[in-house]
Amino acid sequence: MINFDFDYYQAENAKEAIYKYLELSEKNEENVLYYNGGTEIITYARKNKIEFSALIDIQNILECSVLKNNQKQIIIGASVSLNMIIEKNYFPLLSDSCKGIADHTTRNQITIGGNLTGKLPYKEAVLPLLVGDVELKIMTQNGIKIKKINQLFDKRLQLEPEDILLQIIVDKNVIDLPYVQIREVKQSEIDYPIMHLVALKQNDKIKASLSSLCAFPFRDKNLETIINDNKLTRREKIEQIVNNLPVPISSNYRGGKDYKEMLFRNSLNSCLDQLGSGI
Repeated sequence: MINFDFDYYQAENAKEAIYKYLELSEKNEENVLYYNGGTEIITYARKNKIEFSALIDIQNILECSVLKNNQKQIIIGASVSLNMIIEKNYFPLLSDSCKGIADHTTRNQITIGGNLTGKLPYKEAVLPLLVGDVELKIMTQNGIKIKKINQLFDKRLQLEPEDILLQIIVDKNVIDLPYVQIREVKQSEIDYPIMHLVALKQNDKIKASLSSLCAFPFRDKNLETIINDNKLTRREKIEQIVNNLPVPISSNYRGGKDYKEMLFRNSLNSCLDQLGSGI
């Protein structure tokens, strides 16, 4: 049960949603949130971890509900559930990454947009999108913008508070490329990950992204330079990657630093075995 009062609005289009957000903000309303799936918002609110004065429901926005497999692109609306992405399997790497997020019932409610923009640090659905160099279609108060996800993602999606993620645009050139997904958990497969590595090979180069190893998800081009440097031995690659992470390996109740580093080393070995890079 949510034990505080709030106003609820349902937007029929993105412009209406942004207008309402700005209107409420100008009235000094605090903590106005967009609602898209709502699993995280409801859970946090019930545990008194967040409080908000208004919710703007964007699930009925037409662009957000699209899931299309076109000739050159896959279009995924931000309100599409993880289970729908898994079922259609237009982008197998994304489908595989989504399978580990929560249980089947909860995945019917979790949307891809909610996973990408939520407060939880794991954001596992972002990993295939980072290595796939996808584009994001965003509604801003100045109109629609389309940008590469790697231009916008730094620890989280760097959007203005009133911006709305409408769609994810995947170039079909990446969907059949060789890939590796390694997800380590403490207990069951649907537990939050200790470490999640996603790698994709394109034009004989490996692109990799990580979640849960450090404090936030990331794709790091410096690490990719190391992993693709064929002058280095396998051992040298792994040592240099571990020593050049953008931030230190984090410790938590799922795993300490040394344990997570061991899993990471093993995962890098497996990744290189499967994608055939280096010695």
